[in-house]
Amino acid sequence: MKELLARLAPYGKYAGIVGYPLFYLFCLALFASFTFPYDKLRDRLVASFAADQRASGGHQELQIDALSGYGLTGVRMTGVTLLSAPAEPGKPPARLVVDEATVRYGLLSLLFGGADVDFDVMAFGGEARGEYGSRGKDKAIDVALESLDLGKIGPLVQLLGVPLDGKAGGTLHLSMPEGKITRASGDLSFESKGTAVGDGKAKLKGALALPKIDVGTLTIAAEAKDGVLKLTKFIAAGKDLDVQGDGRVTLRENVTDSLCDLQVRFRVNDAYRAKNDVTKSLFGAPGSTAPPLFDLMDPKIKQAKRADGFYGWSARGAVSRLEFFPSAH
Repeated sequence: MKELLARLAPYGKYAGIVGYPLFYLFCLALFASFTFPYDKLRDRLVASFAADQRASGGHQELQIDALSGYGLTGVRMTGVTLLSAPAEPGKPPARLVVDEATVRYGLLSLLFGGADVDFDVMAFGGEARGEYGSRGKDKAIDVALESLDLGKIGPLVQLLGVPLDGKAGGTLHLSMPEGKITRASGDLSFESKGTAVGDGKAKLKGALALPKIDVGTLTIAAEAKDGVLKLTKFIAAGKDLDVQGDGRVTLRENVTDSLCDLQVRFRVNDAYRAKNDVTKSLFGAPGSTAPPLFDLMDPKIKQAKRADGFYGWSARGAVSRLEFFPSAH
């Protein structure tokens, strides 16, 4: 021990030179986190989002119940709600609710000339976690999704008009040269297990209750190159329903302005159509020539019917203003 102390003695004079400034910086960060005006920061974030929406002609509203510190370099937000204009007049606005979100800045990355932000979001009964980083002008984002409850994603349920079940997860990786998402490359994978539509109580188009449809496992995969996200797989082959899809999304700096050109096809299987009197009336009994009620609910539905029994739809426009058109080809 004496020999060790003797060897370290020449360096003792540097302890104060280095130690005191580090201790000062630690105390500064610690007390700043306790005294920082987080309420004003919350109000500033909400006001900035509203200003961006007005400037871009958007119709979304951001609400944050509370914002506080998280560690020495992060923040925690609770009760985050994003309200969007309803898809149809007279309906309530679509709500995306995040129970809790934490964001933390990585100090160590600064030593290597970069900047990393870790985030963790608790929402829809599951979790999304990941990292957003930059090296020079280039940026990248990695996201992992776990155990999301599709039935808790308000805009999606509102779009379908009937209850939705399924536990979903997936990953997203994008590299953005010069920080531009319009030049992004990467990949996306998404899988929803136990997917089902309807519950036998909620009425489809307000006309007839839709018995539960087993969609099974829905799998989506896509690759991004030069700012275009192309679907390479979109399929589900459940007991009651077959789903297929393809298309692309042209990415924009404001993600909600990204342009979609997607095609989705689905077919109700004979076993489900013959399940009971309700399904026979709604989708037509196998072999019957009588027009099913589903085709009569909306002229567009009949236009979407193909000769192979699939209903084809095209989804076009910006993500925030997506429109659906029948596509029987």
